[in-house]
Amino acid sequence: MSWTHWVLASAVMLALYDIAKKASVRNNAVLPTLLISTIFGCTSFVAGLAVAGELESSFAGITPSVFALAAAKSVIVASSWIFTFTALRTLPVSIATPIRASAPAIVFIAAFIVYGERPTAVQMVGMAAVFAGYFAFSWAGKGEGIDFRRNRAVWCAFAGMCLSALSSMWDKYVFQCREADVESVQLVFQAGLVCVYGLLLAGRTALRIHCDVFEWRWSMPLVGILLAVADWLYFRGLAYPDAPISVASLMRRFSVVITFVLGARFFHETNLVRKGIAMAVILAGIILLC
Repeated sequence: MSWTHWVLASAVMLALYDIAKKASVRNNAVLPTLLISTIFGCTSFVAGLAVAGELESSFAGITPSVFALAAAKSVIVASSWIFTFTALRTLPVSIATPIRASAPAIVFIAAFIVYGERPTAVQMVGMAAVFAGYFAFSWAGKGEGIDFRRNRAVWCAFAGMCLSALSSMWDKYVFQCREADVESVQLVFQAGLVCVYGLLLAGRTALRIHCDVFEWRWSMPLVGILLAVADWLYFRGLAYPDAPISVASLMRRFSVVITFVLGARFFHETNLVRKGIAMAVILAGIILLC
């Protein structure tokens, strides 16, 4: 298999994860939902390593540097998810997910600056198309009373997107520059997410900070499990020395097409023609970038 097969398989899992995520967090408390989903994700990953007979070697590969790299990723991703889940509580999935899917445009610019990945003229046009898609979504959102400049959830979605881009840049550094073991990094990363969310929830409870009502939903375990699988596939792809992060990150975001179609069906969302046009502009930009 080439790195592209791993990344495309990750995109399918990521789309299913997005649907489960929306079902879990819609009008629900964010931190408990995140904690429960990551506990299931961490448990399923450890169980998978045990079944494959790789648990002992994965623990052995956790050096101090691997631990530090993976722990930093846990903090970045945890912050990104808090913003993203907060946005998903109120925003339609057909708006929130394409915003997050635009993270590769930021990755592309950062990869050019930090890693020297040079864009072609066609790729520059692709970046312009992605940003034009933002304005198209702003136009689509007005049909549902969503003001992109003043809506708190929209800004949370953009913050989550920027942190997601930072996470992608960190992935390239971890797996290509430092050549860290995939399973060892993900083991620490998954456990780190559980610790971050657990500490935040415990601190909020101790300080008696007001929080939204929490409701258990059976989609919550799927959130963690699907993301664990999607991340493992993606990390496997990035472990290939010839995998450019700017292209790999873009290919993974083709999951937005599946999410858009399934989200519209399951959550009965409206104004799909305008949103479809906006998404088509973003996807056209992603194709040009690839």
